[in-house]
Amino acid sequence: MIFPGIIRKVNKNLPALLQTIVIICVIHYMGQSVLLKAQKKLHLGRFAQLTTTTPKSLTGHGGSGGGNWKAKGSAKFGGGFSRNHRGSSSTTTTTTTTTTTPVPAFEDNIMVQEQQRRLELLHQTCARWNFGLWAKGEQGNVTAEEKAALSSLPKSPLYQALLVSEKHSLAVCPMARTGIQWLARRLLQLTGKFDDAHLRRLQEPPAAIARHNFPYLSSWEKYPTVLSQSVTILMARHPFDRLLASYRYLLEDPERNPHGYLHYGRRIVRTYRQAPGHGKGPSFEEFVRFLLGRDMLHMEEAWQTVARRCTPCHIQYNFISHYETLWHDIQWAWKKAGLVALNTTDYVQYTLTPDIRRQYFSELTLSQVLQLYQKYKLDFELFGYSLEEHMAYARPGEEPVDPALMNDLPLPNADRLQVFIDDAMEKTKIHKESEVLGERQGVVPAPASSAIEPNKDTQDKDQDVNDNIFERGDSKFLKDEK
Repeated sequence: MIFPGIIRKVNKNLPALLQTIVIICVIHYMGQSVLLKAQKKLHLGRFAQLTTTTPKSLTGHGGSGGGNWKAKGSAKFGGGFSRNHRGSSSTTTTTTTTTTTPVPAFEDNIMVQEQQRRLELLHQTCARWNFGLWAKGEQGNVTAEEKAALSSLPKSPLYQALLVSEKHSLAVCPMARTGIQWLARRLLQLTGKFDDAHLRRLQEPPAAIARHNFPYLSSWEKYPTVLSQSVTILMARHPFDRLLASYRYLLEDPERNPHGYLHYGRRIVRTYRQAPGHGKGPSFEEFVRFLLGRDMLHMEEAWQTVARRCTPCHIQYNFISHYETLWHDIQWAWKKAGLVALNTTDYVQYTLTPDIRRQYFSELTLSQVLQLYQKYKLDFELFGYSLEEHMAYARPGEEPVDPALMNDLPLPNADRLQVFIDDAMEKTKIHKESEVLGERQGVVPAPASSAIEPNKDTQDKDQDVNDNIFERGDSKFLKDEK
């Protein structure tokens, strides 16, 4: 009769036991939520403090994610991170960014031709993938891998991703690490509620504040009409540079960004750390293995594809900005929308050196780089980015490279505007050097030719947007923000 007695005791005490378990679970989850909010508040407080300390660096390109953060009296947020590369005990500091002031605006025909080229490439890519507004209704040359990639993409436009201003006939699809924080500051200025002093004292990232100041339209049915009457900006950047920038900002230094570490870094280290020695945060190679193991359908926003978040094959964007030429692109977009020209003092471009890309991508094998490309292949094709520089930095690896991964690799970048910017900056550099030399020799140098005037060879070839002189790789001029 012992067994029935035990059953009676269990039945008597079971409700109290279940209540205790439920209470413990509730306390645990509430405590975890409070901890995450406290860590986020601490991180945003540090962000606001740095904004107040160095306003110029954070009103530059890239906002909260870019720039040369350096608090007064502290070397911790200097131009480069100190990182233990591949678990080494030695610490090396590398300069991560350089800053450039934009060259003068280019002639309208140059901007028009480049926008036409970018939009045509986007439409052709959507048509080749048989997807969205430009679908042909036939399978065409879409591979099985591409069909699988398309299955993770929305089948209708995600209007909720857009920041829309009916008043200014302007719409933007914000993407992390594409210069959105700088652009969000310019959008906030359009509201008339934020002057330079307010923008330097923001308590949250500008893009988050812009979301509140540019709410959704009153109905989804209004979006096609409003967008057709607006300058609709799609923001893009080299997919690998955007991933590297996200890693550096969110994951590399847990002390600098505890929020990113708590949300992602700790889980990545726990799952993919093979040997101790790298440090608390995940290495770039661990981060890439994490991405390769993720389903694109459930990818975090920080490293989502532009194709998924902004649905460019389902929305008729009429303007594409590249991070590499952001200043000139947005200046032209503002002009098309009839807005006041942007001030060059509000903009500083932060660029990574090729040495930084080499430092991180040398951690990866060639096979990993090619697998990562397959995940972001549609973004590469939509915006015409090249893979060759990042492939050159990768190490061979022990595993053989799947020959299928080598098929249909992207052609060298043909960004016409970037070539003009490079040429203009080179002219400016030569002119400054001649001025210095002339002052030393007591000679007044001849005035330099205008940066907005392309050379004769370029003028002769303006009619061909795919001219061979622009078919060079990304290694010389792809830019990045820290």
